[in-house]
Amino acid sequence: MKSWKIKLLVPIVLITVGFAAKFILWDFAISTGKRVGNLTKISKKGKIFRTWEGTIDEGSGDKLTSNFSVRNNDLGDELYGYEGKQVIIYYEEHIFGWPWDTKYNVTSWKPKDPVVSQLQSNENGEVVDQLSKALFCSMLGSLYKNQELYNKVKDYMKEDNLYLYNQYEKCNE
Repeated sequence: MKSWKIKLLVPIVLITVGFAAKFILWDFAISTGKRVGNLTKISKKGKIFRTWEGTIDEGSGDKLTSNFSVRNNDLGDELYGYEGKQVIIYYEEHIFGWPWDTKYNVTSWKPKDPVVSQLQSNENGEVVDQLSKALFCSMLGSLYKNQELYNKVKDYMKEDNLYLYNQYEKCNE
């Protein structure tokens, strides 16, 4: 009578221990944090489970880089579009990383400077050009009240900085 209880109890205990080990090793976050830097690489790879794997250069003097995994496919797709740009990634650290490349799993992210990132994402750079032109022309316009200073600045640009003088000419268009 005891043998059937043991035959029933052993698999239940083994399955329970297995689920507990999986939770502790892969799902339980031992720490959370964020990293800020330039997203230098992100690619989808994996032998068993395909995940997004990336590298962020934190830009310190010793060129500190951090590797991370992104298990969420939508999150990885979003980050893929920001390769080469400054980002803030929020992550969870797990005890064990296998079958992923790292034990750091990105849970969310955002551009380091959302306004600049939005402006830079414009394909033609038209927004950045228009903003630069508006700021430059506004600065020159503030000098217009003092005609002597305005003319000196304009003459200086014409003689010593042709690029700025050409920008000045665009202000009058």
